[in-house]
Amino acid sequence: MEMVAVLVVEDDKDIRESIAEVLEAEGHPVTQMSTARAALGALERPGSPEFVLLDLRMPGMDGLSFLDALRARPDRDRFRVVLMSADRAVTHLEHAPGVVGVLQKPFETDELLELLKRYAG
Repeated sequence: MEMVAVLVVEDDKDIRESIAEVLEAEGHPVTQMSTARAALGALERPGSPEFVLLDLRMPGMDGLSFLDALRARPDRDRFRVVLMSADRAVTHLEHAPGVVGVLQKPFETDELLELLKRYAG
Protein backbone atom coordinates (compact mmCIF):
# COMPACT_ATOMS: atom_id res chain seq x y z
CA MET A 1 0.00 0.00 0.00
CA GLU A 2 1.18 3.50 -0.82
CA MET A 3 2.12 5.54 2.23
CA VAL A 4 -0.27 8.39 2.91
CA ALA A 5 0.49 11.34 5.19
CA VAL A 6 -2.34 11.65 7.72
CA LEU A 7 -3.51 14.55 9.87
CA VAL A 8 -5.25 13.21 12.99
CA VAL A 9 -7.56 15.80 14.57
CA GLU A 10 -8.83 14.48 17.90
CA ASP A 11 -9.19 16.26 21.26
CA ASP A 12 -8.83 13.06 23.31
CA LYS A 13 -5.07 12.59 23.76
CA ASP A 14 -5.24 8.82 24.33
CA ILE A 15 -7.35 8.20 21.24
CA ARG A 16 -5.22 10.55 19.11
CA GLU A 17 -1.97 8.89 20.18
CA SER A 18 -3.37 5.37 19.73
CA ILE A 19 -4.49 6.16 16.18
CA ALA A 20 -1.12 7.75 15.38
CA GLU A 21 0.70 4.70 16.75
CA VAL A 22 -1.28 2.33 14.50
CA LEU A 23 -0.78 4.48 11.41
CA GLU A 24 2.93 5.00 12.04
CA ALA A 25 3.38 1.26 12.56
CA GLU A 26 2.00 0.84 9.03
CA GLY A 27 4.54 3.39 7.74
CA HIS A 28 2.25 6.41 7.36
CA PRO A 29 3.64 9.80 8.44
CA VAL A 30 1.25 11.31 11.01
CA THR A 31 0.66 14.86 12.20
CA GLN A 32 -1.41 15.12 15.39
CA MET A 33 -3.59 18.07 16.36
CA SER A 34 -5.85 18.41 19.39
CA THR A 35 -8.05 21.19 17.96
CA ALA A 36 -9.72 21.84 14.63
CA ARG A 37 -8.37 25.39 14.57
CA ALA A 38 -4.77 24.18 14.94
CA ALA A 39 -5.41 21.59 12.23
CA LEU A 40 -6.56 24.27 9.80
CA GLY A 41 -3.32 26.12 10.51
CA ALA A 42 -1.33 22.95 9.84
CA LEU A 43 -2.94 22.67 6.40
CA GLU A 44 -1.34 26.00 5.48
CA ARG A 45 2.14 24.47 5.64
CA PRO A 46 3.72 23.23 2.39
CA GLY A 47 3.52 19.45 2.12
CA SER A 48 0.71 19.21 4.67
CA PRO A 49 -1.19 15.90 4.82
CA GLU A 50 -4.06 15.52 2.37
CA PHE A 51 -5.78 12.77 4.34
CA VAL A 52 -7.57 14.08 7.44
CA LEU A 53 -8.93 11.88 10.21
CA LEU A 54 -11.38 14.23 11.93
CA ASP A 55 -13.26 13.92 15.20
CA LEU A 56 -16.67 15.57 14.91
CA ARG A 57 -17.28 16.52 18.54
CA MET A 58 -14.55 18.75 19.93
CA PRO A 59 -14.58 21.81 22.18
CA GLY A 60 -14.24 25.13 20.41
CA MET A 61 -14.34 24.62 16.66
CA ASP A 62 -16.02 21.27 15.95
CA GLY A 63 -15.54 18.95 13.01
CA LEU A 64 -18.44 20.38 11.01
CA SER A 65 -16.98 23.89 11.27
CA PHE A 66 -13.62 22.48 10.19
CA LEU A 67 -15.29 20.91 7.13
CA ASP A 68 -16.95 24.24 6.27
CA ALA A 69 -13.59 26.02 6.50
CA LEU A 70 -11.94 23.31 4.41
CA ARG A 71 -14.60 23.64 1.71
CA ALA A 72 -13.92 27.38 1.50
CA ARG A 73 -10.28 26.77 0.54
CA PRO A 74 -9.29 27.07 -3.13
CA ASP A 75 -7.29 23.80 -2.81
CA ARG A 76 -10.16 21.92 -1.11
CA ASP A 77 -10.24 19.17 -3.74
CA ARG A 78 -6.87 17.80 -2.66
CA PHE A 79 -8.13 16.85 0.82
CA ARG A 80 -9.89 13.63 1.79
CA VAL A 81 -11.60 13.51 5.18
CA VAL A 82 -12.67 10.55 7.30
CA LEU A 83 -15.01 11.59 10.10
CA MET A 84 -14.86 9.87 13.49
CA SER A 85 -17.79 10.00 15.89
CA ALA A 86 -19.58 7.98 18.53
CA ASP A 87 -22.83 9.58 17.30
CA ARG A 88 -24.65 7.04 15.12
CA ALA A 89 -26.62 9.83 13.43
CA VAL A 90 -23.65 11.13 11.45
CA THR A 91 -23.57 8.45 8.77
CA HIS A 92 -25.43 10.85 6.44
CA LEU A 93 -22.23 12.94 6.36
CA GLU A 94 -20.52 10.10 4.50
CA HIS A 95 -21.47 11.79 1.22
CA ALA A 96 -20.57 15.35 2.20
CA PRO A 97 -18.09 17.07 -0.14
CA GLY A 98 -14.54 15.99 0.64
CA VAL A 99 -15.63 13.20 3.00
CA VAL A 100 -14.49 9.71 1.97
CA GLY A 101 -15.79 7.83 5.00
CA VAL A 102 -17.26 7.81 8.48
CA LEU A 103 -15.86 5.71 11.31
CA GLN A 104 -18.17 4.98 14.22
CA LYS A 105 -16.31 5.11 17.54
CA PRO A 106 -15.13 2.78 18.84
CA PHE A 107 -13.79 1.38 15.56
CA GLU A 108 -11.40 -1.40 14.71
CA THR A 109 -8.00 -0.38 13.35
CA ASP A 110 -8.69 -2.61 10.34
CA GLU A 111 -11.60 -0.34 9.39
CA LEU A 112 -9.33 2.69 9.44
CA LEU A 113 -6.57 0.98 7.47
CA GLU A 114 -9.11 -0.21 4.87
CA LEU A 115 -10.33 3.36 4.29
CA LEU A 116 -6.75 4.55 4.01
CA LYS A 117 -5.93 1.78 1.53
CA ARG A 118 -8.97 2.71 -0.55
CA TYR A 119 -7.88 6.35 -0.58
CA ALA A 120 -4.27 5.49 -1.44
CA GLY A 121 -5.48 3.39 -4.34
